[in-house]
Amino acid sequence: MEMSDETRKDVNEFQNAQQQLQMVLMQKQQIQLQLAEMSKVGDELGKAAGDAKFFKSVGNVLVPKSKDELQKDLASEKETLELRAGMLAKQEEKLSSRLLELQDKLRKAEKGFSLGGDGASPKPPSRR
Repeated sequence: MEMSDETRKDVNEFQNAQQQLQMVLMQKQQIQLQLAEMSKVGDELGKAAGDAKFFKSVGNVLVPKSKDELQKDLASEKETLELRAGMLAKQEEKLSSRLLELQDKLRKAEKGFSLGGDGASPKPPSRR
């Protein structure tokens, strides 16, 4: 017996959603690593003396910056990454939910397929 077009479509959608979820999880992990690194940088900046010389890498050039400027830049970058992490968490939630729906739908289709039907419940034998 062959798979219906709708089931085939659901299988493709399931595979695409799995790939999208994997990408979202990888991006989320990268952001978490960047946030951890920023936290360490912030700690070190806080420990440094106010009159110490600081530089920020801009492309291939080191540009002198004050401690306050660097702390403001760091806070701004951290805020941006936290917003992005929040958006990715929402995407992860939606994709996970959709995957569960599709998984349930495909299991029901598989049961129907293995029973030799079209996904509907088997009919009881008629009594005469």
